[in-house]
Amino acid sequence: MKEEKMKIETILKIEHLSFSYPSFSLQDISFEVKKGTFFGIIGPNGSGKTTLLSLIMKFQKPKSGRVIIDGKDVLKLSHKKLAQLVAYIAQDFNPAYDFTVEELVEMGGIPRSAHFFETAVYEEDLENALKTVDLLEYRKRLFSTLSGGQQRRVLIARAIYQNTPIIVADELVNHLDLGQAVRVLDYLKQLTKSGKTIIGTFHDITLAAKYCDEIAVMKDGKILAIGEPSDVVSREILSSVYGVSLDVIKHPEKGYPVILI
Repeated sequence: MKEEKMKIETILKIEHLSFSYPSFSLQDISFEVKKGTFFGIIGPNGSGKTTLLSLIMKFQKPKSGRVIIDGKDVLKLSHKKLAQLVAYIAQDFNPAYDFTVEELVEMGGIPRSAHFFETAVYEEDLENALKTVDLLEYRKRLFSTLSGGQQRRVLIARAIYQNTPIIVADELVNHLDLGQAVRVLDYLKQLTKSGKTIIGTFHDITLAAKYCDEIAVMKDGKILAIGEPSDVVSREILSSVYGVSLDVIKHPEKGYPVILI
């Protein structure tokens, strides 16, 4: 019974994952993500965060190892089946055509549809997704006319509308001001309470510590530490990873680690 419970709780499993570029490699990455948790990945630029996400999404094929989502080997899933399990938010997005905000969000419904050109529109879900990122009044605007932060919020809305058990995001709140970042992260944290799993990379370590249930710390293609924020967001680990002198204190009211530099 205990073994069966563990299988149900683990929604993503990385087994000895390795991948190489000519000048960079991921080396024997292994970890698990539990269903309904907020999992963060931090580390310096070039540490392998984006490459790791690209392997989870089957954008690239690993040299060795496996990515298992909901008990299924990612390499054996069609792209449509994978898109029914995981919604992906890229760090940069430049569409070939100038779609409206609502058109881009509605594309999140394609994996739910039997045919590409007969995608149903779920109006209540669409409005909820746009309200979440404060863009309902922008639904008819062209994507190209929005600011960088607003465009990012559209992509988050599309991921919400896609209605998958997992949302994966590269630089989850990149380009968002503090107010928008907190509102979006508050909502995504709320989604975990209904069983959704959020996996995202962060540059802002304090935000990661506030919202994530677990954090993996990466450097040079390796995971150096993984655990709860109170365990891995420490002066010793972060000073070593980022090469700077810093201090870590507890938030005076909520207790999560806060970075001081």
